[in-house]
Amino acid sequence: MEGYGDLCSQFYDLDKPRAPVLALAWFHRELAGIKGRVLEPMCGSGRFLAPLAERGIAIDGVDPSASMLDACRKRVAWRGVQLWQQSLEELDLGGRRYAGAFIPASSFCLLHEPAVAAKALERLRAHLESGALVLIEFEPPYDVAPSDVTRTVTAGGRQIRLAGHSEYDAATQIETMTNRYELKQSGKVVQTEDEVLHLRCYTPEQMVAELTAAGFTNVTTEHPEFGWVAKATGGP
Repeated sequence: MEGYGDLCSQFYDLDKPRAPVLALAWFHRELAGIKGRVLEPMCGSGRFLAPLAERGIAIDGVDPSASMLDACRKRVAWRGVQLWQQSLEELDLGGRRYAGAFIPASSFCLLHEPAVAAKALERLRAHLESGALVLIEFEPPYDVAPSDVTRTVTAGGRQIRLAGHSEYDAATQIETMTNRYELKQSGKVVQTEDEVLHLRCYTPEQMVAELTAAGFTNVTTEHPEFGWVAKATGGP
């Protein structure tokens, strides 16, 4: 996964400061009954993690992006949340095990290489208690023409502009997003950042197969109003 640098993280935090209301409420309902700590292994800037911690979920987070984790720390530093900078496919939290784990916003799909996705699920399962609840939101396949997007966010006299292009390959079920971020101050571009992201889509049947192959049990999929979610039981 190539992306989520400093400008991307700043733009993301301003463009998506809060988790979608329906998704946040759904994940909270599912996680609220867990007896023990919960792990969000691709927590980003904490837009799900922080409000869930505020609602009483005992939660920790992991993310490979230092910039995203810096933003997350500002939101949760006083709430007893532990954060680690690690990629999910290399997850190693020193023997810690969790009673639940969740990956919202289809972030798991960013692990687009099959071998990396399989390794990530293996490492996640190794960090779960027996019978742990696992929730993974995923993106279903779709068929759209290539598209371009331009958006600008403003904060403190600064402007960050995103110019992005996306293409979807129906044969591989992978969307490729090529983005450029430009930071402007006093009307002048003072910093740029390029990123390439790939997002692998799954049918519900493919997602069930992926989790089952990684050793998860009781795997099902649900389609709440905000999207698709796989639900499974994990642990040794």
